[in-house]
Amino acid sequence: MKSLALPSLVVALFALSACATAEYQQAAGECRGEAMKSYPVVLEQRMFRRSREVMVPDGSTVCESTEMQQTTKNTGMTKTTSVCRPGMRKAIEYYDEPGTVDVNEGGREQFVSGCAANRCMQQFGNPKCKK
Repeated sequence: MKSLALPSLVVALFALSACATAEYQQAAGECRGEAMKSYPVVLEQRMFRRSREVMVPDGSTVCESTEMQQTTKNTGMTKTTSVCRPGMRKAIEYYDEPGTVDVNEGGREQFVSGCAANRCMQQFGNPKCKK
C-alpha cells in the first residue's frame, strides 16, 4: 500500500505556492532543475505506524427477547425467545503499514526555497519576489 505522505506533501506544496507571487513561482521553477540534480528522487520502503477504530467485546452481554404467539385449538400460548450477543465498544488499534518515501524530498525542497529566495533578493530586494 502506498504511503499518503508523498501525495499530501505535493498538495501542500501546491497550496503554499498558490500564495506565492508568480515571480517567486518562476524563480522556484528555475531552481527545481538544479535541486533535482543535487537531490534526485530516491524512493525507499519504510514502515509507518497507523491506527484505526475497531469494535471489541467489552465484557457485557446484550440480550433481545421476542415473543411469538402460538395458537392451538384449546389455548393461545406465547413463546419467548432470547438472542444474546457480547456487548461491544470502540477501541483504537495500531498497526504497521509499508509505504514509499522520497528520502531526498526535504533537502530538495529546502534547496528550492533557499535558491528561489536568493534569486528574489537579487531581482526584487526581498525573499518573496514582491514588487
